[in-house]
Amino acid sequence: MTLARIRVVRRMWAAITFSSFGDWLGLLANTALAQHLTQHQSVSAQGAAISGVILVRLTPDLIFGPLAAALADKLDRRKTVIIGDAAAGLLYASIALGYNLVWLYIAQFIIEAVGLFTQPAKQVIQVAIVPKRLLPTANQVSLFSVYGTVPIASGVFALLSAANRLFDGSTAKTTGGIDTAVVIALLLNTVTFFVSAGTVFLSRRDIPVVPADTEREQSILGLLREGVSFIRRQPLIRGLYVGIIGAFAAGGLTVGVAQLWVATLSAGTAGYSIMFGTVFTGLATGMLLGPRILPGYTRGRVFGLVIGSAGIALLIMCFVRDFILADILAALVGVFAGMAWIIGYTLIGQEVEDRLRGRIFSFVLSSVRITLLVTIAVGPVLAGALGAHAIKVGGESRLTLSGPGLTLFIGGVLALAVSYYAASRATPSRTRLRDHVRRRLMRSRIGARGEHGGLLLTVEGLDGAATAAYAALLVGLVRRSGLETTVTGEPTESATGRRVSELLRAGKEVEPEAAALLAAADRAEHVTSVLRPALDRGDVVVCDGYVLSSLAVHGAQGADIDRLRSINSWSTGDLLPALSLVVVDATGDVEPESAQAMLLEAADADADRCVVVPAEVPDALPAAVLERVRRLVDGCAGLRTASTHPGSIGAR
Repeated sequence: MTLARIRVVRRMWAAITFSSFGDWLGLLANTALAQHLTQHQSVSAQGAAISGVILVRLTPDLIFGPLAAALADKLDRRKTVIIGDAAAGLLYASIALGYNLVWLYIAQFIIEAVGLFTQPAKQVIQVAIVPKRLLPTANQVSLFSVYGTVPIASGVFALLSAANRLFDGSTAKTTGGIDTAVVIALLLNTVTFFVSAGTVFLSRRDIPVVPADTEREQSILGLLREGVSFIRRQPLIRGLYVGIIGAFAAGGLTVGVAQLWVATLSAGTAGYSIMFGTVFTGLATGMLLGPRILPGYTRGRVFGLVIGSAGIALLIMCFVRDFILADILAALVGVFAGMAWIIGYTLIGQEVEDRLRGRIFSFVLSSVRITLLVTIAVGPVLAGALGAHAIKVGGESRLTLSGPGLTLFIGGVLALAVSYYAASRATPSRTRLRDHVRRRLMRSRIGARGEHGGLLLTVEGLDGAATAAYAALLVGLVRRSGLETTVTGEPTESATGRRVSELLRAGKEVEPEAAALLAAADRAEHVTSVLRPALDRGDVVVCDGYVLSSLAVHGAQGADIDRLRSINSWSTGDLLPALSLVVVDATGDVEPESAQAMLLEAADADADRCVVVPAEVPDALPAAVLERVRRLVDGCAGLRTASTHPGSIGAR
């Protein structure tokens, strides 16, 4: 995977994974500590102590949320993460050593207040170090690491608790009234935060996230106003924000009544634990799947669709009286929620400019946490106020809806409402349908003229001398086989091609979009005048430079990769090579956003068609390439032999 080749991305992934594991372990340890410190009190007092830990984790957003959002783009994000994670580690250690309920609440409050600054900083750092085209994959890996560590943390804490019981012979106390498992878990959490801070410190030179002078000079109120104004002005971002907040509001209502609702199914505490694990498993699965299962739609459309799907699952759940079926539906809710979360985060990272990104991430995170705080508290109250209701169905049959079930129904309706709003802000439906039909018609027309008897082989790369050498080896192989060969390349020698060559030599002085469009125009003329006629004759065409080289060069200059792909698909009439040799420099780490990184990603995305070869050109083609070419030649019955037509030279 291309992401794994980027050193700073590997390090940040490790930092996020470690700190997330520690955070979940700390939550389990702190709730266990709260219960242990109140074990001689009533059950309601123990429940209140445990709930207090959750409430303390959420309340800092009410006080510091706006401040954190405003400062997110004013502070050096590297220092924010290093200092914040180190402080969190020390505070968790103090909880273990202090072993006091009051200090537990105070320290947890400070930890969460610090997290309001560190979490957005980590998100912005990831967006800054990951190439834009890889953000969906990077976010999937990152968020899966965050939520995928839940079962690991649960397992570790369970093992610590079991070992504590085994060696101490008690289920409640150890010597001196201290639960050793809790202390060890908190100290492990301390280590994970120190590892995270150290990782960012060691990678600080590879993280270009020092705020711009304009953000440093601007007032806190001005920064906050600018961030909120940006959300209000941008329909897509506004739709994402409303969708995320609405989805979490529905989720908060569900979480708030989940234990009460499971009790109505006669599943008890064990059933609640099972459902809790099921939802998180579904959440992680949804983050891995992302938008892949619906490739024909834009991410904005998928975002609204999956929120609506979660709402439908909630609506069905409220009528279900069987625990197993309810657990399956809860897993679906988790899957759709995970998909919505990964898509929403990815789109925010892609659509928001860097100088605003910290504020937007912080604002969204704070809004989510406040929404959860309010809806989790409101859920049980609402369930009690609604009460149980029986509805006549047919003759003597009755459908009974409990208060928790009706609360789930309200959550489902809310999810459907925000789903419609978010989808409507993605793209106007009529325009989307019209564009979809046009693309289908265009592709059908293109496909009709795509039949040919020849074979297109391309050599893609950034080193002109290396690609030319590989092209010569291919030409020699084909001609030794007695087949007619057309040799060509891009940029062509046409007037447009010469202009493209000038622009490429000019570098950053030219807008990348302008250079990319001219290159596509040159390619369209090349396909029409050289490639298709040669392929229609039955020639083997060897082309030095084609679509992948263009994607790499212009993408690295800042042009949008997805749009480049669409433009080149149109300009070439969907003409794809049977085989592409992708020439890369295999030495050292690949710098993010570099042309070589773009080239490797393009090759990974089309692995069936591409073969990566080293820039050090060998004396002969690798055996794997020879075998691929021979199989392709054997599979083309319409290829012409050289004796029937003199060799031809293309645009080069």
